[in-house]
Amino acid sequence: MSQNRAKKQTERKRSMDDRKKKAWIYTHIDAPEDSHSTLKKQYEQLNTYGEQLRMEIAGSSSDMGETVGLERPGLNLFLEEKGSRGIEVLLVLDSSRISRDKELFMDFLLRMRQCGIEVCSPLEGIISAAG
Repeated sequence: MSQNRAKKQTERKRSMDDRKKKAWIYTHIDAPEDSHSTLKKQYEQLNTYGEQLRMEIAGSSSDMGETVGLERPGLNLFLEEKGSRGIEVLLVLDSSRISRDKELFMDFLLRMRQCGIEVCSPLEGIISAAG
């Protein structure tokens, strides 16, 4: 009987290991319009990156134009949806897609860590905040 229990525990662990993490793709450009399809290229690169990491893409959003702070419709959509969609990873091309202001970016990373969300980039790997 203990062999059956051990077998079930092994199967349960294997199914948990096989489960794909849910990821959100966020793209951003400073330009007011996307005349060179940069957002699409970012999305495709991040989608490929997510597939390589065996992630399930559960949503995406994008923003255009320079902004002060983090008040952007696409980023706000991610923040609103992250809990209900079970997002575990935010995929961005690089840290500047969130903010070029290092302090603002670190605050964002801390918020994500508190929510249990990793921020990952094909150019920078797993981006983490010290502390």
